[in-house]
Amino acid sequence: MYVTERLVRTTRTSEQINEFSESFTRLKSALDGGLAIQTSIVSFRIAENVNRFINTQSLMKLNPADMDDPFRPECLPETRLGIIGEISNWVTDPTIKYNVFWLHGFPGAGKSTIATSVANMFRDMRRLGALMFFTRGVEARSDPAVLIRTIAYQLGEFDPRICEKISQVIADMPSIKQAPLRVQFQKLLVEPLASNEEFQSEGPVLIVIDALDECGRTGNTRQELLRVLAVESSHLPSTVRIFVTSRAEKDIQNAFSKESHIHRRELDIGCPVNAKDVRAYIHNRMVSIREQNVYLGLPDDWPGDSAVDSLTKRASGLFVWASTACRYVENGQDPKERLSELLQSKIHEDSESALDSIYITALDAAGKWDDPVFAADFREILGMVIVASNPLTAQTIDILNADFANSRRKRPCLHTVQHLGCVLHWAVDKPIRVMHPSFADFITERRRCGRDAWYIDKRYHHLRLAQQCMARLGNTLQKNIHKLTLSMSFEPKDLPEDIAYSCKYWIDHLCEVECSEASLGQAITAFLHQHFLHWVEAMSVIGRPRQTITSMDRLKDWVDVNFALDESLRSFVRDANRFCQAYAPVFEQHPLLVYQSALPFTPTSSIIYRTFNDDALPQVNGFRDQWSPLLSEFSLPGKEVTSLSCSPDGRYIVSATTQVVSVYDSTSYELLTKVPFAGQQAVKFVKFSPDSQKVASCHTDRSVRLWDALSGKETVPTMEQHTGAVYALAFSEDGTRLISGGQDQKIMVWDAETGELTCELAGHTKTILCLAFAPTGTRFVSGSRDSSIRRWDAATSQAILPPIIHHEGGVTALTYTPDGQLLISASDHKFIYVSDAETGTLLRFPGNPDLPFILSGHKSAIYSIAISPNGTLLASASKDTTVRLWDIHKGVEHTALVRQHRLQLRCVAFTADGQRIVTASSGDPVVRVWDVESTGSMGIPRRHKGLVGSLAFSSDGKYLVSGGKDQRVRVWNAETGETTMEFVLEQGVYQVGFSEDDSKIAATDDKGATFTWNAATREPLMTSPEDAPHKYDKSRGLLALVRNRWIVDARTEVVLSILPSMSPVKSSVSYGDRIAIGTANGGIVIMRIPLNKGV
Repeated sequence: MYVTERLVRTTRTSEQINEFSESFTRLKSALDGGLAIQTSIVSFRIAENVNRFINTQSLMKLNPADMDDPFRPECLPETRLGIIGEISNWVTDPTIKYNVFWLHGFPGAGKSTIATSVANMFRDMRRLGALMFFTRGVEARSDPAVLIRTIAYQLGEFDPRICEKISQVIADMPSIKQAPLRVQFQKLLVEPLASNEEFQSEGPVLIVIDALDECGRTGNTRQELLRVLAVESSHLPSTVRIFVTSRAEKDIQNAFSKESHIHRRELDIGCPVNAKDVRAYIHNRMVSIREQNVYLGLPDDWPGDSAVDSLTKRASGLFVWASTACRYVENGQDPKERLSELLQSKIHEDSESALDSIYITALDAAGKWDDPVFAADFREILGMVIVASNPLTAQTIDILNADFANSRRKRPCLHTVQHLGCVLHWAVDKPIRVMHPSFADFITERRRCGRDAWYIDKRYHHLRLAQQCMARLGNTLQKNIHKLTLSMSFEPKDLPEDIAYSCKYWIDHLCEVECSEASLGQAITAFLHQHFLHWVEAMSVIGRPRQTITSMDRLKDWVDVNFALDESLRSFVRDANRFCQAYAPVFEQHPLLVYQSALPFTPTSSIIYRTFNDDALPQVNGFRDQWSPLLSEFSLPGKEVTSLSCSPDGRYIVSATTQVVSVYDSTSYELLTKVPFAGQQAVKFVKFSPDSQKVASCHTDRSVRLWDALSGKETVPTMEQHTGAVYALAFSEDGTRLISGGQDQKIMVWDAETGELTCELAGHTKTILCLAFAPTGTRFVSGSRDSSIRRWDAATSQAILPPIIHHEGGVTALTYTPDGQLLISASDHKFIYVSDAETGTLLRFPGNPDLPFILSGHKSAIYSIAISPNGTLLASASKDTTVRLWDIHKGVEHTALVRQHRLQLRCVAFTADGQRIVTASSGDPVVRVWDVESTGSMGIPRRHKGLVGSLAFSSDGKYLVSGGKDQRVRVWNAETGETTMEFVLEQGVYQVGFSEDDSKIAATDDKGATFTWNAATREPLMTSPEDAPHKYDKSRGLLALVRNRWIVDARTEVVLSILPSMSPVKSSVSYGDRIAIGTANGGIVIMRIPLNKGV
C-alpha cells in the first residue's frame, strides 16, 4: 500500500513537474513571442517614423515659400456668415461639380480676411490641405513659380501618404522644381492625389490660394501659372477643392472665365450685409481704442452708434478703409479729435474715392509737408519701400539710401517712418512694408494721390535704387568677400542684407526703366569692369550662381535696347553673359572657382579674360582662344542616343536611347520626364506632335506608342499592326494623323486621337527609313533602302506620281521646307538632293542651271537632316562625325559653321527659335546643344587625332612628351605649346617618358614594344630593358588630379582648382607648379598654378 501510494505520489509529482515544465515552456515561448512582436512593432514604428522623417526632408527640396504669418486677421464673430457659409457648403457638398471657387472683388473689400477665416475653419476640421497667400513686394510670396511647389509641400505635411508619393516624384525627378508649371502640377499634385483611393474617400480637402492678383507681374510666368491653374485643376480628384481670392484683373478673368469647373463669385461691397459687417468691425475696433485710453475718461458707449454709422457710410463697403481709419484714430494723441476729423470728411459715392480720401487724411496728419526736407525724405524712403523686390529693414534702407558720392549717411529712415503707422508695417528690427497694397496703388498714381510731395514715380525710384545698389556694391565687393577657403564642397553663406539684396536685384531694378543717359552707361561700364567677377562670386556665396545667367541675359537685352550705340558696353555684357552660361556649373561648386577655374579657362581672346586675367591666378595653355559654339551637353541613361526631337513651341527636347525616352527643358536642360522601355521594346525614333503636348515613339518590338510629353502616360492604346521593327514616324500638320514605317516595308496611317489604324499602304520593296508630311497636310513622302522616294495623297492614302529615284543608296532622311516648295532628301551615299516638292523633279543648282541641285561635302553616309524654322538653313548629320550647315537657297555650305564631333552622328534637329541645333552621336549617350551662328573653336585644340593616353615632363620641366592612340609620339615646348619633335609608331602609344638626364625619349606601344630616340638628334636608338618609360617615371610635381577633375596640392591636399566641362581626362602629369592633362579627343592642356599665393 505504502509503496503503491508512493509510486502514485511520485508519478503525480512527475506529471506535475512535466506540467510545470510545459507551462514554463509555453510561458517562455509566449514571452519570447511577445518580445518578438513588441520588437517588431517598435521596429515598424521606428522605420515608419524614419521614413516619414526622410520623406519630410525630401519635401524641403521643393523650396516652398514660407507661409508662416500667424497674425493674418480673421473675420469677426457673426460677420461674413453668408459668404463663409456658401464656401463651406461648396467644399463639403460632393454633388457640386465645380471644384474651383473664385472669389473676386474690389481692393480692400476683405477677401483675404475671408480666405484666412475659411482656412482656419477647415484647419480646425483637419481638412485644410494647403494655404498659399501671395504678397506683393515679397519675392518668395509673389513668385508664380513657387505656388505649385508650396501647395505640394503643404499637402505632403498634411497627409503622410501624399508625402510618400510626392517624395517619390522628387526622387525620380530631382529637377522637378525647375520643371515647367504644367509638369509640376501633373507630377506634384494630380498624380499623387489621384493615386490614393482611400485618401479620396475620407472627405474633402481644401486648398486656399489668397491674393492671386499679387502673384508676380503680368507676364509669361504669371500667364503660364494662370493657364495651368485654370486648365489642369479640372484633372484633380473631385474631393480636392481650390478656393481662390483676387482682384478681378483682366488676365485672371480671361483665364478663369472659359472653364466650366470654375465658379466665379463677386464679393458685393454695396449690399446691406456687407455694410453690417463693416459696421461690426468699426464698432469692435472703437471699443478696443476706448479701452486703451483709460486716462481720457471716454464714455462707456464712446463713440456712439451715430459716429459708427457715419464711419460705416464713409467706408463705402471697404474693410481696408475701416481698418486704416481705425488705425488713424488709434495712433493719434487724442482719439476724439482724430475721430472728429474723419466725421467731417466727405462721404464718397464710389469706393476708390473713399479709399483715396482716407489715405489723404492719414498722410495729411503724418508729416510736415511744408518742410521740403521732410517731403524729400518721405519720397526717398517710400520709393524704396514701394519698388523693393523684397521688404527691407530700416538698417538696410539707411545703408542703401546713403549719399555715396560724399560718403555720408542721411537721416535714419525711422525718423520719418514713425509718423506713418497708419499705412506702413514697421518695427526697428523688422522689414518695412505697406499695410495694404491699395496704398501702393494710391501713392504711385499721380491722379489719385494729388500731390507731388507724395507721388512715387516707380520708374524713377527703380533707377535710383539700381544706382544706389551699384554704388553700395562698388564700395564693398572684393575678392573672397566671405574669407572662404577653397574646398570640394560648399554650403551657401549669408552676406549682410544690403549687399545680398544689391547683388540679387540691381539688374532687375535697372531693367524696369528706359534710360540712355551717357552717365548711366559709364557707371554700368565702370562697375562691371571693376566688379563683375566679384559680383559673380558674391552671387555664388549666397547660393544664387545660376541667377547670374538670367540676370546677365536680362541686362544684355536691356543694354542692346538702351545703349545700342555703345559697342564697348554691349560687347562686355555679351561676353559676361557667355561667361555665366559657360561656367555657372563651375562656380556653383565653390565661389572661389570664379578665379581659380572659370577665369583661367575662359577663352584668351574674350573681353572677360583680357579684363581680369592676373599672373597671380592659374594660367592655362592649350584650352580654347574663342568661345565654343557648344552651349551645353547632357548625358542620357543608356549607351547611345537613337533619336531626338525639339518641340514646336520651343520648350522641350525629347531624346531616346534604346531603353529610355527622356524629355528635357530646352532652356535649363533639366530632366522633366523619363519613360523606360524594357527588353524587346528598344526605341528607334521619337517625334513631337505639332501642339508639343505629345510624343510618338516607335520600337523594335513592332509597336508605335503615343504618350503625354510631361506625364509619360500613353494617351492611346499601343499601336501594334506592324510585323517588323518600326524606324520612322511623322505627324500631319494638324496633329490628327500619325504615320509610321519600318522593316515590313509598309506605311501605317493612324488616327492620333484614338490610336486606330485608318489605312495600310504598300509599295516599297525594302525597309522604310524616313517619312515626312508636307506643311500643307495634303501629302506625305516616304524614303526606303530601295533608293526610292514615294509620294502619297494624304486624303485618299493613294500613291501619286511615279516614285522619285535620285539616290544611289538608301534614302535615310526627308524634310520639306516650311513653305512646302522644296523636298530635301539625303542618303547613305553621302549626298543631299533638293527637288521640287510638287513634281519631284531634281532642281537645278542656284546660279548654275547646268548642274543638278545636289549638296556635297560629307565624306560618308548622312543619317539625319533638319530645316530651320525660317527655311533658310539646312543641317545635316553624317557618319563622318560632322554636322554641316547649308544655305538652302544658295546651295552653299557655311564651312565656318561645321560642328565637329568625336563619333559618327546619328541625328540633328533645330530648336523652334532657329538659334540652336541639337545633335547626338552613335555610341555616345550625350545630347549636345550648339549655337547656330558662332564660329569659335569647338573646344580644346586637338594635339593628337586619338586620345592622349600618356604624358611626361622633362627633368627641367621645359618639355612635355605625349603619346596618343593615333600612333604619334610628340614633344612640346611646355611654355609655348609648340611642337618640337614627332615620332610615328605602327601601334597606338601606351606610355611615354624622358630619361633621367633628358637625353632619351622612350615610348611603349599597345603591344608592349619599346622604342627609344636621341632627344638631341631625334635618331632612333637601340633599346635596352632599362629604357622602358615606366622606369623613367619620376614624380617631381607638386600638383595632383583628384577624381579626374579636382586639382590639389600634392603635399597638403589643399584644393587649388577644378577642370571645367571638357573631353574626358585620360592622362595627367605634374611638374613643379604645372600640371598637364591629356583628353579623349586628343587635346592637351597645361595649367600653371602659383603655389605661393593664397587661394
